[in-house]
Amino acid sequence: MLWPAGSFFVTPLLLDLNLLIYALLALTAADPLAPGGEELVMWGSNFSPLTLHGQPWRLLTSCFLHGGVAHLLLNGLGLLFLGSLLEPLLGRWRLLGGFLVCGIGGSLASLWWNTAGVNSVGASGAIFGLYGLLLALLLTRAVPFGRSQRRTMLWFVFYFMLNGLVGGLGGNIDHAAHLGGLFTGLLVGAILGRTRLPGTTGTS
Repeated sequence: MLWPAGSFFVTPLLLDLNLLIYALLALTAADPLAPGGEELVMWGSNFSPLTLHGQPWRLLTSCFLHGGVAHLLLNGLGLLFLGSLLEPLLGRWRLLGGFLVCGIGGSLASLWWNTAGVNSVGASGAIFGLYGLLLALLLTRAVPFGRSQRRTMLWFVFYFMLNGLVGGLGGNIDHAAHLGGLFTGLLVGAILGRTRLPGTTGTS
C-alpha cells in the first residue's frame, strides 16, 4: 500500500506524503494527536486572511495537512480505495493532476462559502473530487465496464460518497471543500472521458 509499483505508483506516493507531513507536524505540535489551529497555519493551512492576501499556495498545501490522526486515517483510506480504482484507468499523471486540481477546487469553494473566514485542512476535497471524477467516467461510459459492473460500481461510489457527506454533518467539517472538490472532479472526469484513457482498452 505504501510502496510505488507498476500501475499503482502515484497513489502510494500521495499517501506517503500525507503521512510524512503529518509525522513532521506532530513532532512540532503541542498535541501530536490534535495539532492546534495556529500550528496548522504555520504549516500551510487554507487560512483565508493569508490565502487571500499573498499566499495562494495554501490552496494546495492545505490538502496535505490534517487536524488529527482520525482525520488522516479516514482520508488515507479514501485515497487508497479511489487511487487503486482510478490509477490503472487514468494513468499516473492524470490521477495526480486530477487529485491536485480537485484539491484546489475544494479549497477555492471553501474560501468562497466561508465569507467570515476559514482555517481549513485535509485531503477530503481532493478525495471527493476523485469520487466525482470516477462518477463522471462511469456515467459517460468512458470505462470498459459492462452494464452490471457499471451499476454495481455506481452504487458503490454513491454509498461511500454520501456516507462521507452525511457522516460529517455533526462535526467541524468543511462541507464546502467537499462539494467544491466533488463538482471539480465531475468536470475533470467529463473532460477526461472524451480522451483515450490508458486503462480503457476494451469497449462496453
